[in-house]
Amino acid sequence: MNVRVPAVLIFILAIMAAGGAVAQIHCSELPPLTPDSTFPRCSSRELAVAGFPDHMHAYGWSGWEVMTDSEGRAYGPGSMCQQRELVPREGLIVEPDQKSYGQFVLRHNPGYKDCDMIPFLELMDWANRDVTGLLGLAATDTLTILNPDNTQQYTEQTGHGVWRLYALDGDKCTIQPYPVLMARTLDGHAAFMLVADWILRETIEADLPPWLHQGIVEYISEDGMHLLSYMGEFRVKGSILLAPPLIDALLARGIDPSRDQDREMFRRASYSAFLMVWQLVENEGGLTALREFLDMAAAGTDLDQASLQVYGMDLGQLAGFLDPVKSGEPLPKDMDRPRPGNQP
Repeated sequence: MNVRVPAVLIFILAIMAAGGAVAQIHCSELPPLTPDSTFPRCSSRELAVAGFPDHMHAYGWSGWEVMTDSEGRAYGPGSMCQQRELVPREGLIVEPDQKSYGQFVLRHNPGYKDCDMIPFLELMDWANRDVTGLLGLAATDTLTILNPDNTQQYTEQTGHGVWRLYALDGDKCTIQPYPVLMARTLDGHAAFMLVADWILRETIEADLPPWLHQGIVEYISEDGMHLLSYMGEFRVKGSILLAPPLIDALLARGIDPSRDQDREMFRRASYSAFLMVWQLVENEGGLTALREFLDMAAAGTDLDQASLQVYGMDLGQLAGFLDPVKSGEPLPKDMDRPRPGNQP
């Protein structure tokens, strides 16, 4: 009798034979992204077993502890609300229809209780601290965030489907309702995406190529496992990867009138851009090189010149070098994908 062995099993058996077995690990147990990370953070074997790193869910699991900074100040999830009780905090302004802290103002329906909305401010403050350190850039303005009452209102106000988690316009943003993001376990990803997107727009006057801008947003927010999951339904049509010129065209054109087309192409473009920046950071100089490029771009250096100086290629050549259609995916296409939101 012939027995068909799944491709992912063949892949894992091959890497086990080549260099020893890797125990089953969860994507939250892979090395986190920090300014001092050593790159690449993960081996091919680790990626094949665990998937892309994702540390954006642990604050909802048992055992989570509030983080503290170098001066002993609490921040992040649980720092302003604990067990749905408000924790007094200097700088936190609480009004019936608005909550403010640091550089963020969150406006919402006054029917919400304080600790229904403040947790999103906790996430935004955490994201701002981390993303500033990761990119070496910081916004100086205040971002005002509107939380619609429901998904229908979000769609009517922005024209966005639920696959687009927010609509950013300068220093104003409309998010997909925070309770919905939380129910989808995308609230942490959305906060890091929004902060990274906002900082890049605020600090760099020249327009980064869309593949690079969106790729950084997806990479910094550790959205890779979710994007990989979304690709499952599109693989039946063939290759899901897009070349850089098409990525740029899709991301720059705005919302497609066809909702199904917009959902598919936005997610495929975002995944392809993520893969490009994954390769760029993990295997081509780490955060040190990326921060050097972004610092030069923020100082007004021509983007091609900055890319030449840091990566030895102009941006067009760099995009061709990172083209995911040519380089493929670092994870097996049919791997048994873990659920990043589940506690290991």
